Amino acid sequence: MADQRRIKRFADLIKRQLAHIIETKLSDPDKGFITLTHVKVSADLGVATIYYTIMGDQEQQDKTQAVLNRSVPFLKNELKPFISTRKMPDLRFFYDEALDRADKIQSILDKINNDSRNTER
Repeated sequence: MADQRRIKRFADLIKRQLAHIIETKLSDPDKGFITLTHVKVSADLGVATIYYTIMGDQEQQDKTQAVLNRSVPFLKNELKPFISTRKMPDLRFFYDEALDRADKIQSILDKINNDSRNTER
C-alpha cells in the first residue's frame, strides 16, 4: 500500500504525462480538444481514473470517450517510460460533469438575479 503523498504524486505524474501524450501523440481526428481535470489513483496504484472535459456537445463527448477508450493500450505504452511501478495501472476515462453542473447553477443564479431586478422596478 502506498501512502497518500505517493498516491498524489503518482496521480499528478499520470495527469501531466497523459495530457502531453494526448495533445502531442494521439492523432485521432475525433478526439476533440481534451482537458484533463484530475486523476484519482487507487491505493494499490492499480487503477487510474482520469476525468476530462472537452469543448463541444454531447455528440463530441461520445466521440471523445470512444477515442480515449480505444486508445488505452497506446496511452499505457506511451506512459511506460515515466512510470516506475511494477505494474502499469489500468486507465479509466470519465467525462467530468462538474463544470457543466457549475455552469448550469450559475445560469440559474443569473436568471434569479435578473428576475429579482425586474420585480424591483
